Amino acid sequence: MPPAMRLPVILVQNPPAAGHAVADALVASLIGFPGLDLTLVERFDSISVDSTDWMTLSAITVPAAVLDWRPAEELMSALNSIDFPGYRCAHRLDPDPPTSTTPHRRRLFLFDLNQHRDATSIVAELERLRDSLSVKTVSIGGLSAPGSATKASTSSTVAPTANAAAGTEPNAANATGHRKAISPINLGHDPSDDSLDQLLDQLDDLDV
Repeated sequence: MPPAMRLPVILVQNPPAAGHAVADALVASLIGFPGLDLTLVERFDSISVDSTDWMTLSAITVPAAVLDWRPAEELMSALNSIDFPGYRCAHRLDPDPPTSTTPHRRRLFLFDLNQHRDATSIVAELERLRDSLSVKTVSIGGLSAPGSATKASTSSTVAPTANAAAGTEPNAANATGHRKAISPINLGHDPSDDSLDQLLDQLDDLDV
C-alpha cells in the first residue's frame, strides 16, 4: 500500500494575549502527530524573501493547513502577498468559503484561531483533512488467482482419473490377451493314449 498523504500545518506565532493557551496546546498536540507536519512561522506580513520562513514556505508545494489569528479573507490576502498560492478550500471549521477565482489548484485549509480556540477540535479536523487527502488504492493483482487456482485444481484432479482409466484398459487387454484358446474336450468317448495326452496338455494349459 502506498504511504498516506502528509498534511503540512503552518501555525503563525505571536498570538494575542488571549490566545497563548490555545497556541501552546496546539504546539503540544501537533509535534510528532502522525501525518501532520507542523511548521511555525512569523506573521506573514513580516516575512521577507530572504528569510528562513520564506524558504520553508517555498518548499511546501502540496495542500496545506494554515492557522492564523485573523479572518480567513485577510489570511488569504497575506498568503498571496508572499507568493504562497492556492485556493481557500472548505472544511468543517470554514464551511462556506467564497468561490475561488485563482487558477492555482492547490488547496489551502484556513483556520481563524480567533474564532476557534478549542485545540482538540482543531486537531481532530486536521486529522480528518489528512485522511481525506490520503490516496487509497485497491490491489487488483489477485483477481484472476481464484480462477487460475480452480483450473489448476481441476486439471490435477482430472488428470489422475484419466490416467487411472487409461491404466485400466491395458490391464484388461493384457488379461484378455493371456487367455488361450482351449480346444473343446470331447468326453463322450473313451480316450486313447493320444487323446489322454492331449487332455493332460489342455489341463496343464488351464492351470496357467
